[in-house]
Amino acid sequence: MFTYVPGLFYAPRSTWQRIHDSVEHSPYGFIPVLLIGSLIPALCVYYGSSVAGWALFGSEKRHFLSSTSASLLAVAVWLAFVTNAIVMGYIVRWVLFRTPFRPSALHGIAFATFLSVPFMLAGLAALYPERWLVLLVLPIAAAFSALQLYFGLPHFMRLHQDKAYFYGACIIGAGMLAIVSIGVFYLESWRAVSPPGEYQGIEEQRDQQRLP
Repeated sequence: MFTYVPGLFYAPRSTWQRIHDSVEHSPYGFIPVLLIGSLIPALCVYYGSSVAGWALFGSEKRHFLSSTSASLLAVAVWLAFVTNAIVMGYIVRWVLFRTPFRPSALHGIAFATFLSVPFMLAGLAALYPERWLVLLVLPIAAAFSALQLYFGLPHFMRLHQDKAYFYGACIIGAGMLAIVSIGVFYLESWRAVSPPGEYQGIEEQRDQQRLP
């Protein structure tokens, strides 16, 4: 199903129809997209936090994570994307409970997986996590995801376009709450298990490299 990803951006209506037909024929075919696609932001976060470094708001000093702490953060990001797709799949099923073609949980997760594709690709910005780049990319990814939601509901869920606006707004509202909750959970989990003292500025890192 990776071949459908480009079509989401230049021919969303026909692409969502093909995705629907593929999920009907092979219900588990979307899983590689979810598991492998979620690696994009996870690996980029590892590189950005441990190699490229970042500067906090109000400071120009670059900071880094050790490889251990960055690896744990990458795992947390990967789990957050996978968990979010699963939770969103059940939210979609719950929101559409009164529709004639209420989706199964598996269909809902498949739908949420492809809605997550813009955010997966936006994870490339973590390779060089500058504040201006992150603030530019995230709204664009959110806009594309919302656009895919309104294109996808009529074709993937067999809804009339007029009803898609109402159900889409409900999914976005519940989805925002889920995304924030899942993000905070995994961020706090990473902070709880990450080794202490792994946060260093570029000056401290250079000093350590000079030591014999």
